[in-house]
Amino acid sequence: MTYFLKKSTPSKRGLYLQIYQSFYVPGKGGRNKSFKAIGYVDDLLKQGITDPFAYAQALVNQLNREAGSKKEVLIGDASINKNLGYFLLKAMLDYLDIDTTLLLMSSNKKFPFKLSDFVRSMIYAQVVNPGSKHNAFERVFPNIYASKSFSYEQILNTINYIGQDFQKFIELFNHQIDLKWKRHLHRSYFDCTNYYFEVDLPFEDKQFGPSKEERHLPIISQALLLDEEQIPLAMNMFPGNESEKPQIRKTIDDLKQRFDITSKIVQVADKGLNCARNIYAATVEARDGYIFSKSVHGSNLAKIEKEWLLLDNEFNVWKDVHDTNGHLIYRYKEVIDTFQYKFKDDHDKEVIFSVKEKRVVTFNPALAKKQQAQINKQIDKAKAIMSFKQFQKDTYGAAVKYVNFLNHDVQGEIIKPVTQLNLKKINEDLSFAGYNLLVTSEYNKSAPEIYEAYHGLWRIEESFKIMKTYLEARPVYLQNKESIYGHFTICYLALTILRLLELKVFNDEIPVGQIVDFIRNYNITETSEGSFINNAMKSSTLDAVQKRLGLSKLSNLHLKKKDVDNILNVELDS
Repeated sequence: MTYFLKKSTPSKRGLYLQIYQSFYVPGKGGRNKSFKAIGYVDDLLKQGITDPFAYAQALVNQLNREAGSKKEVLIGDASINKNLGYFLLKAMLDYLDIDTTLLLMSSNKKFPFKLSDFVRSMIYAQVVNPGSKHNAFERVFPNIYASKSFSYEQILNTINYIGQDFQKFIELFNHQIDLKWKRHLHRSYFDCTNYYFEVDLPFEDKQFGPSKEERHLPIISQALLLDEEQIPLAMNMFPGNESEKPQIRKTIDDLKQRFDITSKIVQVADKGLNCARNIYAATVEARDGYIFSKSVHGSNLAKIEKEWLLLDNEFNVWKDVHDTNGHLIYRYKEVIDTFQYKFKDDHDKEVIFSVKEKRVVTFNPALAKKQQAQINKQIDKAKAIMSFKQFQKDTYGAAVKYVNFLNHDVQGEIIKPVTQLNLKKINEDLSFAGYNLLVTSEYNKSAPEIYEAYHGLWRIEESFKIMKTYLEARPVYLQNKESIYGHFTICYLALTILRLLELKVFNDEIPVGQIVDFIRNYNITETSEGSFINNAMKSSTLDAVQKRLGLSKLSNLHLKKKDVDNILNVELDS
């Protein structure tokens, strides 16, 4: 085994230096692999390396001297250890059959590669080892078995291309999913979240010279819509300083137009619906429906509504829901009535309308206990600050709502600021702990059905968690809107594939987190004979994947190339 210096130009940044290793595979001849990335010549010069080529060659010479005195294989940044677990992602993408349409979509661009190969590789990289696009180019693509690779410049340009018209890629996936499984669109789940990502900006420091500054900007918001089975259906992106309220209607309207949906869609949302304009758009303009929660605290409810929540008499009968062991899960009561709403349209004209709604109030004893403990903790904090610290509003944090700040006495005279507990607010919050109010246009549905539909929202919250945690949708080191949108599109498509694996292939028996862990940990190491050693540890997930897909060799230690290819090209059932 010997090492040599490779010079290439992967992007406009100029000459790039890498160390390659050359070795012989019996029966196959010589092979070359990337061993270690050294970096761009310009970057090395900025670091104070006056002769980057001599520096790099010295590293190569040292490796060759060490190789001459050692028998063992040296493994660098791009090792002979390869990820094979991505075969699950590949199998789902094969099953969806997206390649032909992507080829037609990109026919005018004249890419020097297949757009389908790029989309696939980016999804693989985002799940296997998420990070920057340079990381995907330099470290991830080379370490995925038989995956296509692209230059850094190609990655940036194509991500930008995807972001320019990202809705088409979502539409493609929706179309292919609908061909394989009928989408359930009678009920959809909607929510928004913000992303704060770090952008690397160079700056000059008088003491230390050129460096990087982490700035948490810009802020971007993502609107996500799931179908009734909790599979991603649509995504919108918008600036984080804009209101999320218009996004729900925009997303629904776009979805209906793109897919010629004429059926009624019941929107289930924790927030975003709770404004008169959206209710008008859903019920009057689109003739859709909605279920959303309404806060029972503060000024969100009128006095008469708050009184009704706590009533328990012959006209306001509570019903109990128990688990199989007879333990109380929650209590509920319901009312159907016509409620009036009003808002000002785009021309500042007041619009008044009425909607027939069912309102379901629930009381959860476990939630009440939790919320009361949180309230008491904030009260204790407020008391401690009032006793031992000087008056400062910002010192109280969230507990500030339980404190009154008095600057005048009862006669209106100015006095030295004093603090006292806001007993009215405390008593109200303790009284309403554990209560939740659901508002819905679906007055023909039973209260338990409405409750069940609303509590399905947990999976959309989990979807955001997957995007942010497993797929690392933040931070993103891209600095224009189209590239950022393209990055989020890849994350969205990866989430869609993972959800399909979870719900359609493994029947909701293996959570997404376990699927991701399996994909990342199923690695193989190539031997000098051209066979492979399986590095994956035995696990319940591996057993489930092996059984579900009929991969008899999946847990074997020794894998021949044909075994690896059989795993990589496994087909999902039609």
